[in-house]
Amino acid sequence: MPVRIERIVVVVLACLAPCIALAQAPQWPTPQDIERALKAHPFPGAERIDSQPIPQPPRVDPKRGSIDIEALAREKAPLLTSAPAARSDSAPLRIFITLDMPRASLELLTDQASRAGAVLVLRGLKSQSMRETVRVVGELIGERKVAWVIDPESFTRFAVRQAPTFVLTLNDGANDAQRGCSSGCATPAGFVSVAGDVSLDYALEAILRARPQAAPRAEPILKRLRGS
Repeated sequence: MPVRIERIVVVVLACLAPCIALAQAPQWPTPQDIERALKAHPFPGAERIDSQPIPQPPRVDPKRGSIDIEALAREKAPLLTSAPAARSDSAPLRIFITLDMPRASLELLTDQASRAGAVLVLRGLKSQSMRETVRVVGELIGERKVAWVIDPESFTRFAVRQAPTFVLTLNDGANDAQRGCSSGCATPAGFVSVAGDVSLDYALEAILRARPQAAPRAEPILKRLRGS
């Protein structure tokens, strides 16, 4: 019986040997196979290569560091269109305005602020848009060197009720008292203000009449305005 089983195994192995050999041997393409492949997928000629558009590499725009201008406005950061004429927190003279004022008045005050080193102060944004505010202020200022700031708290501290209002601080201590405080920090003795649709020189003259002790601050500004 074992001898018969061995014979059966030998016969099976003999039958499988050609199949195993075929599975292991590589199937190389014949010349006819290569010719058919070349006809189906020919290599492009020079004229075909020249006629094909060259793919351009993808364009990648580098991401710039984002600046939250709205946050800057909330933090009362000074917004300057050119080299600063004066720091908004140290300038003795502030002109509180609104962009809804007559254009002629805004033009006059902007020009005088550039010569006097005064800071233009806005309460808020034009049409609730920082982009629109920057556009309008940029058109207003042009190439002049004028510092301007969005500072709604200053309107409260200096009791500003209308625009324009001209505020002259009488000493550096009054400016220092304004930093980091909300309402009630400025005392009447620390500053003097004049409100009305008037020119800056007229407002300073009114301040001098009301507070002669403001002369050390107001007279140098008046001289710059008058070019003397």
